[in-house]
Amino acid sequence: MLTYADQTASGRSLRYIEDYLVKDVLPFYGNTHTEDSHVGSKTTRLVHKAARYIKRCMGAGPNDVLIFCGSGTTAAIKRLQEVIGVAAPSVDLRGRLSTQLRPEERLADVVEIGVDADGLIDIAALRHALNSPKYKNRPMLGSFSACSNVTGIMTDTRQIARVLHQHGAYACFDFAASGPYVKIDMKSGEIDGYDAVFLSPHKFVGGPGTPGILLMNKGLYKLSSQPPSLCGGGTVAYVNGFSEEDTIYYDDIEEREDAGTPTNRPKDPYVTCILGQGVHWPSSDRWLEDLRRKRQPLHGRFVTRLFNDLFGIQARGGCACAGPYGHTLLKIENDLSLRLRSAILQGYSGLKPGWTRLSFSYYLSKEEFKFILSAIEFIASYGHRFLSLYKFDWITGNWTFKKEAIKYLLMKEELALGTSLDTLTENVLFKDDAKIEKKHRAIQNKFENYLESAKIIALSLPDIKQSTVAALSLEERQEAEHLDHECREAERQEAAHLQALQRDEEALAYSDQIAAVTSALHSQAMAVLKIKALVLITLDLASANFSRWRTLFVNTLKKYALTDHVFEDDDFSDNIY
Repeated sequence: MLTYADQTASGRSLRYIEDYLVKDVLPFYGNTHTEDSHVGSKTTRLVHKAARYIKRCMGAGPNDVLIFCGSGTTAAIKRLQEVIGVAAPSVDLRGRLSTQLRPEERLADVVEIGVDADGLIDIAALRHALNSPKYKNRPMLGSFSACSNVTGIMTDTRQIARVLHQHGAYACFDFAASGPYVKIDMKSGEIDGYDAVFLSPHKFVGGPGTPGILLMNKGLYKLSSQPPSLCGGGTVAYVNGFSEEDTIYYDDIEEREDAGTPTNRPKDPYVTCILGQGVHWPSSDRWLEDLRRKRQPLHGRFVTRLFNDLFGIQARGGCACAGPYGHTLLKIENDLSLRLRSAILQGYSGLKPGWTRLSFSYYLSKEEFKFILSAIEFIASYGHRFLSLYKFDWITGNWTFKKEAIKYLLMKEELALGTSLDTLTENVLFKDDAKIEKKHRAIQNKFENYLESAKIIALSLPDIKQSTVAALSLEERQEAEHLDHECREAERQEAAHLQALQRDEEALAYSDQIAAVTSALHSQAMAVLKIKALVLITLDLASANFSRWRTLFVNTLKKYALTDHVFEDDDFSDNIY
């Protein structure tokens, strides 16, 4: 029999928590920096929900931010040192090792505060240090353990915080040892409140495997105009491989300090599923035929949405946190990269280049492998037909399914879908061979039904690439050609302007901004024209509704002073969708 008596070091797991993770969390675990796939969106929502709940439990206010930090309070304390711009804060002798640092690692003066005869923080010594002329007009920060993890002696954190604030110093406390047993209330902004709290949730019962927590006041954050403390996936709005100065980081502290993906705790295999045969296998001749054709590429995140919405396949859209490498793969030159960067600075994150990533792991079954390849072939052949069913957001880059799309609503009742879009990972623990075979057939049927249903929908939609030009009237084609000519003329003038002012740095900087606006507007103009055609073809809208698209497009051009041409806009409405 095992008797565990080291809860101060780490808590113990609870079966019902582990069962919940296995059943309701891990099957849908994905990267938190994407909203395109079901698993990415679900995991992101779970993380945000957990962060809000933790902040509420700890009494955080609107000016407090929460950062998950790897390995307990050790990582949380290190993160605070990084975001305030020093290597180590002031510490007390009873502090954990992670609250202290070797002298050669220090970028700040570290003053150790001793204890009195009762083993408590020496308040007199603390006041003396805070009043020292040596530290006058210098930022000061006090970091103390709320409870000794050796003796269990509790610190009067409210008194310490009050003294620190009276002398203009920040008050930070390590609740690693006492966190599971006491109430933590930030009382942010109050004289006896906390400016930062470090916590080790793995010490809580049911907490093994959880990351450390740093809850801090925004006023402590000193990296707003600099790169975050940990640069990585999910922290940047834009990055290329040409210059670090071109990198754009997110403004939100919690977002820019949340690099990478939350740790996925190792679990024993809990699913055994044998899949069957029968999924359509694409022929090599078909692939070779497609390769010979020059076709316009589909947006990477749009393809990701189709994988998710049509087949339940969880992929990754975007640059996969590899912006510089993406520039090389996509052959993006420096001039185009700077234009994209300028457009993103103006808020058009939808212009970020990228792709769709699918992973084929070593434990993927042959049936799953064939199913994914069939889905790839399907989207390569029919993906463009679904453009009219989605709305693209230039600001976020998100593709949103238009639930009210007429075509889809009409066909929805006609489709005899053999299955719903539920997850394929439900209830796959089997007790005998009969159940295994039954489940085997059910999953195989799901694969086939996904492909068949997607094909029925695709064939009911128009083949845009063949009918777009025919769908536009002569007047509309002339209008499109006129707008395209104006955009190209603006680009030509901008290029001439750049050449004339290439030796003037200020003028060049201004020209780069003009170039970005022109490039972004040209892309938007062409996209709006395409969308206009899609709506005409797919929904067979009346001319009055078409006028709304036309007016929106013209107003966009007028906003940036790219055209003075007069168009009719009697029927303009913002509610164009």
